[in-house]
Amino acid sequence: MNWNIEIGKQISIVISFLVMALMIIKYRKIGKENLFFIAGYILLSLIDIFCYFYFRSTNRSTETFYVIGFLMIVFFMYLLYYFQLLYWPVLKKIQSVLLILFVVNITVMFCIEDDLLHHFSFNMLYVDILLLLFSIILFLYQTFNSDKILELNNYLPFWISVSLLILFIGSIPILYFRTSVSQHIYFFILFMLNLISNGILIWGLLGTKNDKLR
Repeated sequence: MNWNIEIGKQISIVISFLVMALMIIKYRKIGKENLFFIAGYILLSLIDIFCYFYFRSTNRSTETFYVIGFLMIVFFMYLLYYFQLLYWPVLKKIQSVLLILFVVNITVMFCIEDDLLHHFSFNMLYVDILLLLFSIILFLYQTFNSDKILELNNYLPFWISVSLLILFIGSIPILYFRTSVSQHIYFFILFMLNLISNGILIWGLLGTKNDKLR
């Protein structure tokens, strides 16, 4: 397979700009409920964009930016997002435990991995993904057992959850076998997952309605 990695990255940057612009335009409608996700998404997109041009200009490693910005800050924002969405007491308590486990994971990785800040930890990423996926499951369980199930088409947190599920569940196999496949296949699959995930996110942003207008 002869996938053009550079073009794929450039298309992803354009899509990220489109989603961020849409989030800003629709902010008054999507409200504070989704603030943690919006902040996390924008931060991750800006890291991606910065690292793309930084690496092209300097040819230096960008792993530090991803370790601190992505593995630590963005995932923490996403977990806080679901903590905010959960209102069933038992689910909120479970989500509190997940947040504690997230902090424990960072602490343990600093102890067992050498030079963590300058070396992207896939072990840390896998744990972060599992914690996030479990958070999404808690949220979907709450949603499907509430009145929100009647308005899923206009409920942005549901589409955000579907978007994240596709992105991260789809990423696990290709990340695990990253050393066994060619770079072209690896980046093509990540590009397609990113494209589908952002497509769902755009659909949710365009379809969401202001709660005050319902």
